[in-house]
Amino acid sequence: MKTKVAALFVLLVLVLAGCGKAEPEQLRVYSFSGENEQFSISNGVIVLSSEETVFYGGILTPKELFPAEVTSCSATFYWGSGGEEQVLLSHSVVDQTGACVNVAGDLGKISGPDAVWKTEFDPLAEPLYFKLVATDKSGEEFVYQLPLSVTEITSQGASSAA
Repeated sequence: MKTKVAALFVLLVLVLAGCGKAEPEQLRVYSFSGENEQFSISNGVIVLSSEETVFYGGILTPKELFPAEVTSCSATFYWGSGGEEQVLLSHSVVDQTGACVNVAGDLGKISGPDAVWKTEFDPLAEPLYFKLVATDKSGEEFVYQLPLSVTEITSQGASSAA
């Protein structure tokens, strides 16, 4: 009888201990990049989980055809849904002194538990874009839109979308 009670107690403890374990977190990680005649974007990363969302814009590298002497620049990442732009990350730089701004380098990061686009955005189903608006010293404005190639890096057979 004592053996049956002890076995039942051990079984009950194991069952209750198993109930307290949380489901493994669903983590999806994507990388993205893109290139045109004026610039390239590399090392972009998107991390989607039930706890936090991270969007890192990567590195912008201007090429020879990129306008010289840029005095203002606006960089925006967005995805298209139903003909509307859903902005993921956007920032602008304007030099009020007339000097040039450096457009090369880190494009920024946003993260948090409650990103509006966390549950709506599927990087493989929705096209991801980068838009760059730059103005040079003469006041001429240049607008570039670049579709980005997205690859899922968390799955066994990595998928990609352009």
